[in-house]
Amino acid sequence: MRKTSTAIAVIVAAVLAVRPVASEAEKFDVYAVRFATIANFPVSSLISGADRSRKLDIAMTIWVLKGVNGRVALVDSGFHRDQYFKSFAVKDFILPSDAIAPLGLKPGDVTDIFLSHMHWDHAGGLDLFPSARVWVQKDEYEYYTGEAWQSRNAHGGIDADDVLEIVKRNTAGRVTLVRGDDETSISGIGFHIGGKHTWQSQFVSVETRANTTVVLASDNVYLYENLDTHKPIAQTLDAESNLRTQDHMRTLASSLKLLIPGHDPAVFDRFPHVSDHIVKIE
Repeated sequence: MRKTSTAIAVIVAAVLAVRPVASEAEKFDVYAVRFATIANFPVSSLISGADRSRKLDIAMTIWVLKGVNGRVALVDSGFHRDQYFKSFAVKDFILPSDAIAPLGLKPGDVTDIFLSHMHWDHAGGLDLFPSARVWVQKDEYEYYTGEAWQSRNAHGGIDADDVLEIVKRNTAGRVTLVRGDDETSISGIGFHIGGKHTWQSQFVSVETRANTTVVLASDNVYLYENLDTHKPIAQTLDAESNLRTQDHMRTLASSLKLLIPGHDPAVFDRFPHVSDHIVKIE
């Protein structure tokens, strides 16, 4: 009996010795890249209940995540189609695929695009990064590639060309459909259900090389003022859902400083500059 027990102990020890040790999460450097400005934008379209006379030059932004293991991801892809330059007062435009150049990046270097939602100013640059895998919420993808177009009033802000592009990307095997909250598919990245800005928007949390967690809200929070006053965004399908999302974001970010709104020009005053239109979030 003693020999059997000894043999079992040796086997258990051997198994424990070769058992894989959980690796640390991948770490990223995080950058905000301002590729354009829309001038004189009504704040009442950003913050629920805001004074209709207030105007703001808003920042059009994508975010670059540079991983230590070679992954280069974007959060959102910007826009470039001609009709939006006629509809909005766009200034200081740089093609999003060129705007990342000061980081030493070319469009072909981008491995992934984490798409927060399907609005034209976020999904309108997918075709500029043809090699990237797109990560989008399954419900967002299915609604805007299908049911939304059965009614005239169910796809506001969605560009048909962007829908065709993401479907084309999917048929090429370069779309991943995210199913709700997901913190396991990509090391160091968390996908989180958003506050119903669109049918199923999402936001992203990122583990940084400084051992902090950055939350990139995209349009789930337009401005710092939304956070400071706890006011929902003006363009949402569900204001209460948006406020719950704001509260959830606060629990994820290492500090409120690292909860980054989608269109606030103040982002580019609060963080160190890499170039005249890029700051490092740290």
